[in-house]
Amino acid sequence: MSPAFRRPRSRFPLGHLVQWTGALLMACAPVGAFEPDWRPLIESHCLDCHGPDAQKAGLRLDTLGTDLSDRRTLEQWTRIHDRVARGEMPPENKSQPDPAARDAATASLDRALHAASRARQDREGRVALRRLNGTEYENTVRALVGTEVKLREMLPEDPTADGFDNVSAALDLSSTHLLLYQETAARAIASALPTHPPLPFRDRRTGREMSDKGSNFRQTLGRSCRLDGDALLIYSKLPRYGLASTASVPGRGRYRVRMSVAAVGAVNEPVAAAYAVVGRTNDPPVVREMVDFAPGPARVVETEVDLEWGEAFVVNLMLNWDIRATKQPIEAYDGPGLRIEWMEIEGPIGEFPPASFRRLFGEETRLVARSVAKAEREGRTPPRITADRNIYSWINDPLEPVPADARADAERLLGEFLPRAFRRPVPEALRRHYVDPVLARLDAGDSYLQAMTYGYQSILTSPHFLFFTEPGAEATIAAGGALATTALDGHALANRLSYFLTSGPPDADLLAAAAAGTLTDPAELRRQTDRLLATPASRRFTENFTGQWLDLRKMDATIPDPNLYGDFDGTLLWAMPRETHLFFEEVLRNDLSLLNFVDSDWTMANARLARHYGLPPMVGNELRRVSLPADSPRGGVMTHASVLKVTADGTTTSPILRGKWVLERILGAPPSPPPPDVPAIEPDIRGATTIRQQLEKHRAVESCNTCHRHIDPPGFALESFDPIGGFREFYRASSRTPGGIVNLPGYTGRAFYRGPDVEKGGITPDGRPFETIQDYKALLLEDPDAIARNLTAKLLTYATGAGVQYADREVVAGIVATLREKDYGFRTLVHEVVQSRVFRHK
Repeated sequence: MSPAFRRPRSRFPLGHLVQWTGALLMACAPVGAFEPDWRPLIESHCLDCHGPDAQKAGLRLDTLGTDLSDRRTLEQWTRIHDRVARGEMPPENKSQPDPAARDAATASLDRALHAASRARQDREGRVALRRLNGTEYENTVRALVGTEVKLREMLPEDPTADGFDNVSAALDLSSTHLLLYQETAARAIASALPTHPPLPFRDRRTGREMSDKGSNFRQTLGRSCRLDGDALLIYSKLPRYGLASTASVPGRGRYRVRMSVAAVGAVNEPVAAAYAVVGRTNDPPVVREMVDFAPGPARVVETEVDLEWGEAFVVNLMLNWDIRATKQPIEAYDGPGLRIEWMEIEGPIGEFPPASFRRLFGEETRLVARSVAKAEREGRTPPRITADRNIYSWINDPLEPVPADARADAERLLGEFLPRAFRRPVPEALRRHYVDPVLARLDAGDSYLQAMTYGYQSILTSPHFLFFTEPGAEATIAAGGALATTALDGHALANRLSYFLTSGPPDADLLAAAAAGTLTDPAELRRQTDRLLATPASRRFTENFTGQWLDLRKMDATIPDPNLYGDFDGTLLWAMPRETHLFFEEVLRNDLSLLNFVDSDWTMANARLARHYGLPPMVGNELRRVSLPADSPRGGVMTHASVLKVTADGTTTSPILRGKWVLERILGAPPSPPPPDVPAIEPDIRGATTIRQQLEKHRAVESCNTCHRHIDPPGFALESFDPIGGFREFYRASSRTPGGIVNLPGYTGRAFYRGPDVEKGGITPDGRPFETIQDYKALLLEDPDAIARNLTAKLLTYATGAGVQYADREVVAGIVATLREKDYGFRTLVHEVVQSRVFRHK
């Protein structure tokens, strides 16, 4: 036997030999079993490229070990298995092994890889110790303190692995994290503590007064808006330096806003506008909600908004109208607009102190000025606080909680907080570890606020809070001597389910099921899954999963070139991701076939998207399900404007970027990266005038062709869509061309010219031709299992926080088989993931 194929000596600790005998047999027995099938194949067909004289892709097979208990060796043999099984290796232009010999080799290696992977899972579990990512951390703290405090922006960006930012392999913990967790915990606690009593405020201003008080409003008058008596007419999105807004509020709280407003324009349709909030900084307004305003006489509308000190409420159009392109005075413009006669703000409204304060500091705890609290602790006569104190006085002397019995309240409140924070019952010794230091600080003279803040910070920076605790049941030896995988206990399962479907902690109902021991019952687990999917918190599943699976988090990463895409505006940008989110939820809610993600005869649209897609006219800003015309190129997420925007750079499109996206996100077959020791190749593309000609010259390079034969077809299938997701027959050009200026119906942007015709169509790697995106989608749907397999793998990764391992492939295959019998229902898929061994075990 050659050294390369010699079976390695076991390194497993002798003390565990008896307990782990079954697992060792599973892992080691197949190692030698696959050698006889692979040695002839490697020596006859592989060593020219992966032997002593050449190591393409950095791989040398004649010295590759076979100890599959080594993680790197397991990964290398997995890649070898997959490429040979798919027929990619040996390459087409090389001699091919006998099919029977190849099948025998891949089958024996499959058994060995599965056994080794499963043995590792039995020893270590699938999921390494995993911490909360930034989104999960923020949602969890918000649930604990009862405020919408912003914390994610304070933390380092989470790295990703296997396509998601909640995968344990990538979630490190640095000293920077530990310092920032202290700061975020302090901010969270402060968000629940009012710094001042309600400061009554009311302000009313007309449209003219808004323009008078805007610091640079005169720059927008005559361009984006104009005055009509005391009313302000807005025709385009107003910039940061001139906004239609209320006065800034003097203190934190919930405020009631009333306004007299109407839509204007020659077309008798509603006009979409944004409710936004602007702060004391120069940051742009943050959009909170999009609303429709009806045409006709002005009417009074009312809303409520939470504001911080110095913030103001804003109403703004999201349309872009370029007066320079229309070449007409603003007084003659009759397009859609918004007429604002007056705006009024009043508040704060609601209970005081807020529920968040009572949750952390006690129902009976008083709120007094810090100077008063200090005097009371020291036994002095407290100073008199006048009722007309302004915000600046309260900043210097903020409110502070004063309990009736500090020790008793601290003991009770922290005791209630701990199991909610740690998301499971807390043993007495652990409870005392966090409560006793707080009591000691109170005894040493700390204020109640200081001591409780210390206690809450300690809890919110504890490993029991930051990490998922998945102890599971004790490992047992199953029948036949094989080690049984470790099942999650009820609380660990509750956490996994809740963070999968809500990106947040388990609620009371879920924790009660865990405590009662019923959550491990498949029927109860299914009931809880359906219940969570019906809660508003499941919206986070939609946003976080699609945000990463489909790259929707990159919606704002690029700004389309206004010289070429003047038809892009804020209303379209707002609608783009919502179409995909609502589409995803519609498929999930109704257990529609997941193949709808590839192609469908419907979508979610509003008036703006209908115009963008060339659909029959719609009215209103609300997105709703609509049928697509039989000849529409739309249908499925690949043709959503959101996806088409995030796969472009704002100015141009690239078949490479979009093709790679389809392979990764839809087919689950990402192209191999270039070897690290091979420099990037710059092929000679002189004489190439079109994108296809450039790529054909690129594919003439052998090392490029291997990947581009897979990347280019889906890329060219999507080439009929521009960077903002519009369907096109030609490219837009900013400089003069023989095609001349293009006139689009209703287009109010800057002029652009007709460029070359779009190149579309192609041939798949297996030789099937297509001409349009409809043709390409039809080809993809010829293999529905591939689509289901990819989405199953991504859901399992997202749901468990670990990528799909070799031993998980049988679980994926079983789920796909079930889906095949149930019309590939997407809700069925979610249930199958939750009920799977992979989800229910560590």
